[in-house]
Amino acid sequence: MRRCLRKVDEAAATADPALAAHIREALGELEAAYARPSERIVALEALLHEFGRGHSAGNTLLARLLRVAVDRRQGTWSHRARVRGMTQAPRLTASLQATAL
Repeated sequence: MRRCLRKVDEAAATADPALAAHIREALGELEAAYARPSERIVALEALLHEFGRGHSAGNTLLARLLRVAVDRRQGTWSHRARVRGMTQAPRLTASLQATAL
């Protein structure tokens, strides 16, 4: 978490035209630290919370980029978690029935 926040801060401080790419890279590293989609969603939310707490970000370009990037990634992970849950549910039910017999 701290590493991701530091990278986001560094990207904002450099005024680099590739700010969005730096944010994507930092978020990618954060997500890679967690195995499950639900953990990634929580980590992204915590990042937004910590960023808002430690910065007077308000409606700055950096804050908007970060919010949009996190929102999109959380949507993607949420969708993947739902799809995974749907594909795993029949297997669990089948194995429970086999065990009961």
